[in-house]
Amino acid sequence: MVVIEQYIEGRNLEDILYDRELSEEEASSIVCRLCRALEPLHTAQPAIVCRDLKPENMMITPQNQVMLVDFDIARVVSPGKNRDTVVIGTAGFAAPEQFGHRQTDGRSDIYALGTILNYCILRKLPVEKMVDGELGNIVRKCIAVNPDERYQSVRELRYKLEKQHSSEVKGFDETQKEQNGIEDEEHERRGSRVPGVGKIEYKKNEWRRFLPPGFRSGKVWKMILAVIGYFLLIDLSLSLETKDGDVVVTGVRAWLMPLSFFLSQIVEIGIVFDYLGCQKKIFLLNTENRLIRFVIYVVLEIILTVISIFLFVILDDLFW
Repeated sequence: MVVIEQYIEGRNLEDILYDRELSEEEASSIVCRLCRALEPLHTAQPAIVCRDLKPENMMITPQNQVMLVDFDIARVVSPGKNRDTVVIGTAGFAAPEQFGHRQTDGRSDIYALGTILNYCILRKLPVEKMVDGELGNIVRKCIAVNPDERYQSVRELRYKLEKQHSSEVKGFDETQKEQNGIEDEEHERRGSRVPGVGKIEYKKNEWRRFLPPGFRSGKVWKMILAVIGYFLLIDLSLSLETKDGDVVVTGVRAWLMPLSFFLSQIVEIGIVFDYLGCQKKIFLLNTENRLIRFVIYVVLEIILTVISIFLFVILDDLFW
């Protein structure tokens, strides 16, 4: 057996979404291109299902190609089999049947594509918030619990998205087109691709991912709220007083507690707003359960506050 590995220049979709939100057209274009990539796999004999479609496993190249990576849990569909041998998948993106309900097939990847479409636009899973309008209806059909109620092929999903975002194909009956066996090249010649959609300009905005929370998206209202929030945090930190007995400490020593408290809160803000994807490295913060995430945030706040006090005490003992 020969394994060929290819170096792919670019960034994964998850990192791009940290920098900025995608428009509905851009998100639809990405999913359309994913459909094109998956179609040869789903129509192979026997069919191959990816089972691990998620933004982290999708690379956007400088030429705006969408590349799928990490096929470690891909499998061949076995006709007549009731369920998968191994229960595996990424929670939130994996279809219900990947957890033992029935055998996975191409429609399992369609479930993930619907979730990805919603996530690209809102940075939220459908269970957290659903995109509005006709795209919301498309997502709902993709993530139907019963695979028979989803789009039955990636081609069908792609045509639906292309029709949604192309004024040139209004009234075009993609169902009739499939029945007539018209090839993709003819479909594109008639104008059913998404025109001018999907340019992902990420290199010129890459520096934004290093900005503090509130400034990464470049939206004015978010930056205004961030400035107000940081100002209030600075004011709260400066209001802290350090006493030595009954005497209020002054000078450099008086700045230690405000500074240590301020830094602890900056760390907490970075965690809550997932600065540079730090939540991936913290246990349980990738859960869909909001209550669990809230509890973890509170616990982290307590821990960071205690650390800031402990740091102040150590520095105070060392230098004063």
